[in-house]
Amino acid sequence: MTPAEQQKLLASLGADVEAEVLAAYNRAMEIMRRGTAPRDAIQQVMDSFTGQYAGLMSEALSAVLQQSVGTASVLAIQVGEVALSRRLYAEAQSVSNTVQGIVQRHVAGMQDARRLALKLFEGYGFREPDAEPLQISRRNRDLPKYLREAILTDDKLEREVAKAMAKIQVDGLSTPALRAAYNGVLEALDGLDEGVARDVLEKRLKVAFFERTRYFAERIARTELHKAYAEREASILLDDEEIEYVQIRRSRTGKAPCICSLITGRDQYGLGPGVYPKAVAPNPPFHPFCRCISAPRLDLTGRKTPQQKEDADRYFLRRLSRPVAAEVAGSKAKLQRILDGEAALDVANESKDPAYRIINLEQAASAYSTTAG
Repeated sequence: MTPAEQQKLLASLGADVEAEVLAAYNRAMEIMRRGTAPRDAIQQVMDSFTGQYAGLMSEALSAVLQQSVGTASVLAIQVGEVALSRRLYAEAQSVSNTVQGIVQRHVAGMQDARRLALKLFEGYGFREPDAEPLQISRRNRDLPKYLREAILTDDKLEREVAKAMAKIQVDGLSTPALRAAYNGVLEALDGLDEGVARDVLEKRLKVAFFERTRYFAERIARTELHKAYAEREASILLDDEEIEYVQIRRSRTGKAPCICSLITGRDQYGLGPGVYPKAVAPNPPFHPFCRCISAPRLDLTGRKTPQQKEDADRYFLRRLSRPVAAEVAGSKAKLQRILDGEAALDVANESKDPAYRIINLEQAASAYSTTAG
């Protein structure tokens, strides 16, 4: 598989995963609208999603490794310290709890609005003449907590609730007119709960479920697929005696400053930016969603291996602006440690999960041999 074919596969897998997550979200919304508790609805669709997701990963990994990889093997993949199946289960539990909390706060907020209307209605006769109307605003700390936190956070919804409440805060209302105004507020709140409020709730649920699950699933899928591809390529490169040097190249989509900028930009051996003796070359991926590749440099075959430049990291970073250099290093503190003499990859690996630390091509080839053998 060529790098271009692999990049195309990554893009295709990402699109397929997004489509499955969207389908799961739509199924969850349908189930919830029928009255199922949000936590149960999410768990139900995530159980189904896990099988679909494993199938997509199985097909993609089989293409990359050029050998059959079953769904059971996919779910057994170690993602950090636990198997993928456990990561998916834990994520489903977390998303379920988050969605349940959002719905509960929404329901409590609408209940608060109705209680507030009743309080205004019943207390109308005790209101001081010419008193200021109660301000229906998220900034008014006198309002119930859930009303502020769940309902009044949307500008349109805040305006509609304020408009409804204003009907029973008008001086000179007679008792029949007041009762009509109170009933009108309740009808308005019911309408909001079926219209604007429901739309606001569903937007929040889409962020909590769809956006979060999409990012989580794509991050694992793309990273694991590229990791498997890069390890197989490392094995091929290491076994080819005609290849002595490789160049680490960034994907055209990788524009933001990150550790890839340093790995592909520093001239550590005097052979050009991102060029290394193959055994010691850093092997992709270097972070989640990384698409860097290792490309053979046959034009350098036969050259005497030069000495490593100990100050290559510092030289590269000092040529950048301080803010950009900090982004490449990972933080201002990490940048300073590198400028003080620590190796950039040692600093980067310190905070990484052991399973995703940056290793060299020789280590990656060994990992592939263990997996494939």
